[in-house]
Amino acid sequence: MTVEAPYALRYDRASVRFPGSPVLALDGIALDIAAGELLTIVGASGSGKSTLLRCVNRLVELCDGRIEIDGRDLATFALDPFRRTIGYAIQGVGLFAHLTVADNLALVPETLGWPRARIDARIDEMLATVRLDPVIYRTRRPRALSGGQAQRVGIARALMAYPRLLLLDEPFGAVDPILRPQLQAELLDVLRNARTTTLFVTHDVDEALFLGDRIAVIDDGRLRAVGSPRAMLERPPDDFTAALLCGDRLLHEYRLARLTTREQQT
Repeated sequence: MTVEAPYALRYDRASVRFPGSPVLALDGIALDIAAGELLTIVGASGSGKSTLLRCVNRLVELCDGRIEIDGRDLATFALDPFRRTIGYAIQGVGLFAHLTVADNLALVPETLGWPRARIDARIDEMLATVRLDPVIYRTRRPRALSGGQAQRVGIARALMAYPRLLLLDEPFGAVDPILRPQLQAELLDVLRNARTTTLFVTHDVDEALFLGDRIAVIDDGRLRAVGSPRAMLERPPDDFTAALLCGDRLLHEYRLARLTTREQQT
């Protein structure tokens, strides 16, 4: 089986203004994401984090600037075929209520023409990856799932067809705090093996520091800072970034120690 190389992504002065708004939701974002990189995105509610993702699958259109995929203007891509090459999981999950879990997971592979045996094997693999027993959960419908279980199915669906780019918007928001660290570690392993380019929006600073190759800090639609977790903790470029990522002295020391442990394990 051949898995296509991950996309490289560039925001080139990308701006968004929603109808009727006097201010820009995104204001001249300039950002490069390398193929295979995992970029976590943090900021306050309403800062533009989710809009940054939604521009990539063109659920939101730019009013100025451009986004490039492997050096090509996103506006020139045929939209439906492009969307089938990326995965998207949101906090609201978005599962189809009338379909079983297995049918939800099969949607994109079926449109890509995968044989049934390959689809079934991949469904079992992805459910196991997110710690849901395929024997139990394959035939369940979304209404029979807890919020955390539905969230995990959403992540599995986003990963089903070996996406070249993965957009994750608060994907663990409904997962309980006991299971969440386990799923974070397992997702990190999956993404390292897949080398999928990933944009991961989160309100959880510790999650961003644990998962990200780099972290982008967004504030009022502008990119305030971007860098590796260690650089951002040791040398935050401004007071806003320092307050958001470092916290007080004890929290700062804890985050540096946790980062060191993660680096030693990789």
